[in-house]
Amino acid sequence: MDPEVVYNIQAGPYWDWRVAMDLFLGGAGVGAFLFAIGLHEAFRARYRRITQTAAWLAPILVIGGLLFLLAKLGRPMHLWLTFTRFAPTSPLWWGGIFQTFFVIGSIWHAWKWRIEEPDPGRRRLGWVLTPIAIIVGAYHGLLLAVVTARPLWNTGPTVVAALLAFITTGIAAVMLTHLIRMKVSGRLVPGEHLDTFLTDMRPVGNILLAALTLQLGTFFLWWLSLSFGDLQDQQALAAANESYGTMFWTVGIGLGLIVPLPLLAFITWRNGERNRLTHVRAILVSCLLILIGGYFFRLAVVLGGQAQLPVPTLS
Repeated sequence: MDPEVVYNIQAGPYWDWRVAMDLFLGGAGVGAFLFAIGLHEAFRARYRRITQTAAWLAPILVIGGLLFLLAKLGRPMHLWLTFTRFAPTSPLWWGGIFQTFFVIGSIWHAWKWRIEEPDPGRRRLGWVLTPIAIIVGAYHGLLLAVVTARPLWNTGPTVVAALLAFITTGIAAVMLTHLIRMKVSGRLVPGEHLDTFLTDMRPVGNILLAALTLQLGTFFLWWLSLSFGDLQDQQALAAANESYGTMFWTVGIGLGLIVPLPLLAFITWRNGERNRLTHVRAILVSCLLILIGGYFFRLAVVLGGQAQLPVPTLS
């Protein structure tokens, strides 16, 4: 009897929207945590409420991303194997280790924000967790970049774009959540509190403007590296553009980066002038667009990197 070989091949991309959601939520959670630490170090009690929002949002977002990733990988009860099998060459192993440490530490850090008076222990914990948070954020970029078989992912700007993206999406997630908190508590009405909030938004808007601008420049370098790279790089870019170009350029870049720039400029340069509620709406819309664009950018990159390339022939 002749032997029969059966191949089980999954139709379509293996890494799907759940992996993109993990990259998106995990990166935003890291950005929210670093935003909390930065605000507290620079301004102390001035941004207490926003910092508190960021501190609580960080572990929630990272845990949400991990749940999506586990839903994709399957066998969530095998997660404990990460701590019993040493695999230092695997980005997933590093991600599992450091994300676990970060989640536990960031929950503890957020819990310490219940204390009203200055808490030296909370500040020290934040500094200890900061390098872990940076490693977790870098992991969300390296997870794609280390796959050498995918030219669309295996570039330096991919990592840099991921690092900048967790700053923008993290801040946007914090500000959107904080606006919801203000609305629920009845503080989102014209008055002294709203005036103070809009004044405090000026440095935050400047940070977002700078990060979005740098991110656009990074995407341009990423596009150049692929457009003028070797044949495989050019084919990878062409295949991704053909299948997911609209998602990437229109939603990810257009709505997520380009449109928020004039809105943030309006918030920053005309802060508190005339109709204050118009400024609040501009903050709300810009944060929503950054988050929507940030997710669809990651989704387009994850799916586009798996687009089918032309099969090389000898002719």
